[in-house]
Amino acid sequence: MSIGSTIKRLRREKDMTQEQLAEYLGITSRAVSQWECDRTAPDISQIPALCHIFDVSSDVLLGIDIEKNNEEIKKYLDTARNLCHQGKWEEYTAILREANKKFPRDYKIMQALADAIVCEYSRKGFKEYDEVFDLCNRILAECTDSIIRYEAIRTLALAYEYAGKREEMLKLSEEMPKSHFSYENFMLYSWKGDADFEKRQSYISYLICQLISAIGCACGHRHDDDKMIYATEDRVKLHKLQVDLLELLFPDKDYQYLAQEGEIACGHIAIILIRNNDLENAWKWLEKSADFAINMDTYDFDAAHTSPSLRGYSSGGWIMEAEGNRSQSMLNWLTTDDEAAVLRVDPRYKTLVDRLKAVAKKP
Repeated sequence: MSIGSTIKRLRREKDMTQEQLAEYLGITSRAVSQWECDRTAPDISQIPALCHIFDVSSDVLLGIDIEKNNEEIKKYLDTARNLCHQGKWEEYTAILREANKKFPRDYKIMQALADAIVCEYSRKGFKEYDEVFDLCNRILAECTDSIIRYEAIRTLALAYEYAGKREEMLKLSEEMPKSHFSYENFMLYSWKGDADFEKRQSYISYLICQLISAIGCACGHRHDDDKMIYATEDRVKLHKLQVDLLELLFPDKDYQYLAQEGEIACGHIAIILIRNNDLENAWKWLEKSADFAINMDTYDFDAAHTSPSLRGYSSGGWIMEAEGNRSQSMLNWLTTDDEAAVLRVDPRYKTLVDRLKAVAKKP
């Protein structure tokens, strides 16, 4: 549809005469008539005024196929998401650069690109994040979508931290709402019926992940003098609590991506036991760690949970790290780390390595 035809349609939808539109714009009604007959077109300086009068975007006024563009944008974002899940960081960033070049004013693509750059650069140890700063600050200056803005604040804060700008990161973090102001917390007692049940399950899944992750982070917390806050025996108890919570909430072992938390917790326990020369118990927790790693690497991303806590809900896929999947990461530690050397003389070592090799995958 031409711009003249669009103006004619929008004018009629507003129940407006050519004379009225001309008066609003300070031009003659003949000029409007010429537009609508496609003999002439509005000057570019008149586009903002026309958009304001008709309450539409410039894309609508200029006849740009928004639906087609949105489909293409979604295709770019879906492709990028799949590359991210496979740990293909450079390809992930490249596809979003291509999308940003084609749709330079789409804020979802800008945010996804900024996040991709942070993912790629942080894994390479880069400290230069000027491109991320520019993208995120542009979003914050122009975008009115609150969700995209919060995502941009989070990405910008991460970029500041990786760039060694901790003060800027802490200042920016104050702009994020506290958890008790979240949508989910607000709706906790208001969700009703079938349509809202998946939202409730999604929130439960999030809370489980946050609780177990928070316990793990607390285990590694240090005083200002860099000494561990928790004593070794307390760290073991807390890591065991992480595992106990997972097994309690998922009796069917349908941990999905949360299996990673169990694998890491068991691994920490095993390392502490190795350092204490308690190799027999270390092997027990290593086997358990491998169980969690293999569970995570072999579950169907589309499958639903069967345990009561999240029955019928799918937590989705996970993002592969630079070391590969979880089995590959554990295999790397077993075969190369100095602390694992004492394990390699044990007959159980080969069996464990073979189990992991069967599902290990490099990015």
